[in-house]
Amino acid sequence: MIGQIHADGLSKLQDDGEIEAVMAADPLRSARVAVLENCPFGSSTADPYEVVEHPGVEAVMITSPTSTHRDLVLAVVAAGKPLFCEKPLAPSLAEVGEICDAVAASGLTAQVGFHSRFHPIVNRIHDTVVSGELGRPMGYLLRDDQYWPTGDIVTGHSSWRSQREHAGGGALLEHSIHSADILCWLFGPTCGVYARQRSLFGYDVEDVAALTIEHESGVVGTLLTVFNGVRGREERRLEVFFEHGSLEATTDFIVGAPEDRLLVDRPDLPTEHVDLVSLRDDYFVGLGLDRRDFLFYCYAADRNWVRCVQRREPALPGFAEALVAHQLVDAAYRSAASGAPVVPGSA
Repeated sequence: MIGQIHADGLSKLQDDGEIEAVMAADPLRSARVAVLENCPFGSSTADPYEVVEHPGVEAVMITSPTSTHRDLVLAVVAAGKPLFCEKPLAPSLAEVGEICDAVAASGLTAQVGFHSRFHPIVNRIHDTVVSGELGRPMGYLLRDDQYWPTGDIVTGHSSWRSQREHAGGGALLEHSIHSADILCWLFGPTCGVYARQRSLFGYDVEDVAALTIEHESGVVGTLLTVFNGVRGREERRLEVFFEHGSLEATTDFIVGAPEDRLLVDRPDLPTEHVDLVSLRDDYFVGLGLDRRDFLFYCYAADRNWVRCVQRREPALPGFAEALVAHQLVDAAYRSAASGAPVVPGSA
């Protein structure tokens, strides 16, 4: 699914003369047919390593199931080619650490698929935190929910995300690793997490997890993540409380999603309902992004990566940022297993 979305973004980048789409890979013929419909790659193959080794391929995008990322990332690094890898980076923190070390040692331009970093609402919240406009941030509540992305719930959907051997985890790792990244970006590194989880649908990965998180900055907050049976539902609600105000945001991954909103409360003033059309357009103009015919914010992330590769610059969010988010998620799983708080990044 995410591979098809990125293929559409690459097609637009090819139309704009930014890239040449050389080769795509997928073991399933139906997926290769679909990806070629979304982006006219020069050729396709069942073997991803043919893409990595192809002499005409200068950079590689990895949008495959989580359990395949380690070997593919290491192969791309060995080939000396810039890379983009979707989240999560790997099923286990040990593997994440291994590939992050390899990428860091390579010095290659490398970006991770945290496309929420390219959402204008999230960026407005980040600007508010950094500017101190509402004073210091005090605490937050974040709720992530999505339909269960598995064929048992959504007909025709791939089912690997409900299998621990392929996914490594459920709602928290496969979905809310995005939120873990956002929270660390907004409020800084974490120094403690207490978590509980359950599996109501009967898979060997969780469909509900609740976290209490403490940041080194002193900010405290809660994260609730849910995979549910409401087909098509996918929403994030974030409330941030400051010394002198609050923000309430709802976001989706789709550009201009009907559920999107941003409310700002300040002392003795009416609630501000932020004009999202203007916010979005100003943000895209700031990125130097001329076209508007894209549906997902993945396109902005893809374009950022391509531009960084062209300039031979580091790309953000990179593997170092992804490691911080993975450490938070890993600590939550360890806390849920032990029943005690855990310090992210600790042994």
